Amino acid sequence: MVHERLRQSISTTEKALNISAFLFLTLMPFGIGPTARYVLSFLVALFSALLLKRHCACAGETTKLKSLLLHPLFIALLLWNLFAIVSIPFSPEPGYSTRVYLSEFFINSSLFVIVSLCLATTGDCPLRWEKVLIFANSIFLICYLGMMLTWLLFPKNLFFADQELIKRFVSDRMDMFFEFGRTCSLFHGIHHTSLFLGLMIAFWSVFPVKKVILNLLFLTANLFTLFTTTRRGAIIACLLGLLLSYKLSARKTPTVPIAISLFIVVAILGTALCSGIGKHFVREDWRLISKGKIDEARQLGGSIPLRITTYREFVKEIAKHPFLPRGLGKKFIKEHWQQLVQKAGLQHGHNTFLNQAFYLGIQGALALMAVIIVQWRLFWAALKRQKGAREEKLFVVALVFLIIYWTINMFTDAFRHDSASLYWFFTAVATGRALWITKGAKQTF
Repeated sequence: MVHERLRQSISTTEKALNISAFLFLTLMPFGIGPTARYVLSFLVALFSALLLKRHCACAGETTKLKSLLLHPLFIALLLWNLFAIVSIPFSPEPGYSTRVYLSEFFINSSLFVIVSLCLATTGDCPLRWEKVLIFANSIFLICYLGMMLTWLLFPKNLFFADQELIKRFVSDRMDMFFEFGRTCSLFHGIHHTSLFLGLMIAFWSVFPVKKVILNLLFLTANLFTLFTTTRRGAIIACLLGLLLSYKLSARKTPTVPIAISLFIVVAILGTALCSGIGKHFVREDWRLISKGKIDEARQLGGSIPLRITTYREFVKEIAKHPFLPRGLGKKFIKEHWQQLVQKAGLQHGHNTFLNQAFYLGIQGALALMAVIIVQWRLFWAALKRQKGAREEKLFVVALVFLIIYWTINMFTDAFRHDSASLYWFFTAVATGRALWITKGAKQTF
């Protein structure tokens, strides 16, 4: 009787976890504000913790959780958090840095650890991650493309429009097509959209033989949507991800759909660069850049020369005191390092590892890099064990997503605040299942 009640409780908690995960992913690219994302992160972590507790009670063993927590991945994550805490007293605004730590490090790390441990304690994955991603992606595409179509058809009656941005960036209907993601306040800016699409493109890049047409339709729609955001770093990252996906699953992936998807992207890019809409993708003078005249190119505009000078100046600043923490948060950089900002041109490093090294010292950047490397090795080991099994797709998607996500973060720093919660959530799903497979059911639960 007791066990039957426990099983019913587990089933109810699993449903709650799937619903909260669905809401979390669905609302990620929308402009709902960080507080709502933190609440959803808390709900996902809460239901994962309840499920973990009940699985442990059902199995009658809790001590073996310690062996999971001693995994190198969690140790590296702990070090990264410790370096962040140590940096707070060095901050010119310790109160602000403390808030950044809680929202950027503590919440996301807690979400990651709890979800990972939850999914590492059961033979059958309680989170229906494939269905969650499919439904979340469907809702996003319907809203994004449907709203874009409304804007294009009725440019005088725009809903959720940021009029100041429209005046700044939109001069004709074609501009509206490419600036929609920036000027529509319904969505949470270009960073969230790019990161969300990166995960979805990684998911649909793995073509099961029975669902080739469905994958091709969704992949093409996501690539098209990404293209309209004009995020060049994200486009490059997703192309690399597609190539990696084909390499990892070449024996089971039909060649034609991948070739069609790549052809569509290359054709769109080629058309853009050779037509009037190329201005949305080429925003700097490449002749000056190729000649090494970065400062001259910077004066003419464009993000590439700005990033080059920013990387150069931030590297110089970090090299002066490589192990010295400076505190968390990019806001205080423009207030307390005005001379650096003036030389660099941008208000922060626009590269995750540069920012981590600036905030925490290079030890913090190395700790984060260790987390990523251990994740890659863990997913790779699980993939080799799951060749031909039902969870093989999860680890291929996770590896592709790692490449896409961190390539994007080489060009910008989207790994902060609620932007990073998408990364921690999905890699927690893959981490939990990988730990179950690599540790073995007998060694865990």
